Amino acid sequence: MTDNETADVLREAIDAYLGEVEPEDIDSDDLAWVLVAELGRARKRQATARGPESTLP
Repeated sequence: MTDNETADVLREAIDAYLGEVEPEDIDSDDLAWVLVAELGRARKRQATARGPESTLP
């Protein structure tokens, strides 16, 4: 995943989080785990798109 792709994934996850959480309920730990989960999903999607024979990171 390129830096630009990573930034896009993170930006979308942050926007979604902030759109769903009331400002007084924002929690940095929750946001961190949302970002970890979304990066994991993005990596799986990318690996699936490349196919099982790919060994690239």
